[in-house]
Amino acid sequence: MNVETRPYRLKMASDGVYLLIEPSAEVALADVIAFIRSREIEEYDGDAILRAVNEKSGEPVRIADRRPELDKAAQVGVRISEDALTAEIRILPPLGKPWPTVEELKATLKEYGVVHGIREDVLQRLVSSRIDGKWTEVATGTAPVEGKDAEFVYKVELHGAKPKEIDDNRVDMKELGTVVNVVKGQELLEKISPVPQKDGQSVLGKLIKARQVKDKNIPSGTNTYLSEDGLHLFAGIDGHVTIRDNKFTVLPVFEVHGDVDYSTGNIQFVGDVYVKGTVREGFEVTAGGNIVVGGVVEGAFLTAEGNITIRGGVRGMNRGKIQAKGNIEAGYIDQSWIRSAQDISVNEAIMHSDVGARGVVDVMGGKKGLIVGGKIQAGQEVRCEILGSEMGTRTEVVVGLPPEMLEERTLLQGSVKELDAKLQEILSNVSYLKKVESLGKLDDAKRQILLKLTRAQFQLQAQFKIAKEKLAALESQMDKTKAEGRVLVHKIVYPGVSVTIRGLTYLVRETMQFIAFSFIDGEVKARPYN
Repeated sequence: MNVETRPYRLKMASDGVYLLIEPSAEVALADVIAFIRSREIEEYDGDAILRAVNEKSGEPVRIADRRPELDKAAQVGVRISEDALTAEIRILPPLGKPWPTVEELKATLKEYGVVHGIREDVLQRLVSSRIDGKWTEVATGTAPVEGKDAEFVYKVELHGAKPKEIDDNRVDMKELGTVVNVVKGQELLEKISPVPQKDGQSVLGKLIKARQVKDKNIPSGTNTYLSEDGLHLFAGIDGHVTIRDNKFTVLPVFEVHGDVDYSTGNIQFVGDVYVKGTVREGFEVTAGGNIVVGGVVEGAFLTAEGNITIRGGVRGMNRGKIQAKGNIEAGYIDQSWIRSAQDISVNEAIMHSDVGARGVVDVMGGKKGLIVGGKIQAGQEVRCEILGSEMGTRTEVVVGLPPEMLEERTLLQGSVKELDAKLQEILSNVSYLKKVESLGKLDDAKRQILLKLTRAQFQLQAQFKIAKEKLAALESQMDKTKAEGRVLVHKIVYPGVSVTIRGLTYLVRETMQFIAFSFIDGEVKARPYN
């Protein structure tokens, strides 16, 4: 509210017109004269006005004769803001007439249409303090309150392929975050409900409409579900979350329509992965389900909780690794490391590779049926058309024990040996320090070393005992689970091949045809293939 008042005013008396100027007021003679003339008083005493301006006594100074025809009521102006949210009054004081009342000011406002938000306290102040000549806000409308549109809070990060930052200066171009894995019941999105808007009212009493807020529905797609209150979206299955037809969708299979390369980065998915093209060298595909590759795997790393099917073949280049808890199928395998917890089936050939299966390794699905070079391990059988080569390429076949058991035994044997060496060293040092102690020559520093070595001794002894027990249990299990084991060659076996069954080895020294190797009477024998 503007409460500033003019520091001078006119007072009408029966004997004349008087000018009052407030003490210490900063006034200009020209302003005072302009004010007097605005009241249509043309015949005035200039000297009296000058004296009043200079003295500023606060006492009335007669400046003109009283002329009844100059008497006039106060002039009340009303100004309404462009948005009609405020209304102001300016009072030009009366001459010889009474000051307007509050009711008269309200009546004037009503003439201008001002009916809402009138502040009677301000009107009272205008009247009691006789504030004149200044625009003063006397009515305030009700401004509309903007609401807030509904919005979504994403609980999973949906972005395009983006390299993973390694440090400030480097990124890993193989880790692009292409796959957005989610598990069943994981929240994908939360909806924040809209905040309603509130309409306003102008000082003219008219409705001011607030912008209508926008609501929106949660984009629930396939394999998703909403919470009871409809504000949370969850994954209905384990899978890959994506946007299809502008809806959140969880897919049980992740499809790569081309190659796995720098355009896709490594793939890590909780379900099945289907790659229509090739998996390029150095890239990784990890699946919680099955993996199907339509092309070739080139020196890459594949790991699956289920089966792996490679319709082209594996060109390992002695770099990549492929392992599955289920079956592995491939067109061919060349210079690769392959492990299956079940069976391995190959159409054409296994060449110069390290291949192991808990069950059967079968290379009889195509025209060649060749195994040459490297090492083939199977818990039950190895089957092929041709084993080895005319050049006498060294080819090792081991059956009767799952390969992972042999590898675990090797690791445990190394661990037992290493722990035993450390333990013997500590025992030697402890024995020496105890002899020094028995002679009364053990100072505080050596006593602390003895305590540390003693604690380390107990820890190593416990670890050594556990490792030995694991090794013994594994060897016992291996003895119980040794299968008869067979190697079946439908066509030719060449020299350079060694066949090991239940720990005994048969070296092939001459070319043989239609042969079955098996464990008979405590030795490996080659019999005609039936």
